Amino acid sequence: MKEMAKVEFFEPMGEFKEDPRGFSFFPWRAGLREPQDFLKTFHLISLQPGQVRGNHLHPGHWEWLYPFHGNGIFSWEPAPGEVEQREFAGNRTLICIPPGVAHALRNPGPKVLYLLSWRETSGAAPGEPETVPRPIVPES
Repeated sequence: MKEMAKVEFFEPMGEFKEDPRGFSFFPWRAGLREPQDFLKTFHLISLQPGQVRGNHLHPGHWEWLYPFHGNGIFSWEPAPGEVEQREFAGNRTLICIPPGVAHALRNPGPKVLYLLSWRETSGAAPGEPETVPRPIVPES
């Protein structure tokens, strides 16, 4: 069985600038692998309490998620048939999902969950779909 790349969770504290007014975050200061793809894939997502998004994988793309408001449960498939989960609370956690890893996000509530998302190409084959459905978390 092929070993899959691992989902990473990290706290990018060095990229935050804080003062009494709040903070600003510079996630791309170190650069992007494929800067020309960034604007095509960058998006803002909201997820209502009790709802699920995702249940898919990206065969040739890394995906980055930055939840910044609300709570969530991130699920992923580290190997076929296995599902792992991690809870988070919009607390500056950056999630890095390698190509081919199925993933989903559930909002347990009570607030709306907001996150930023973007993708970077990683050897996508010509004509390969960007997103492939892969249900791992039951829909509400």
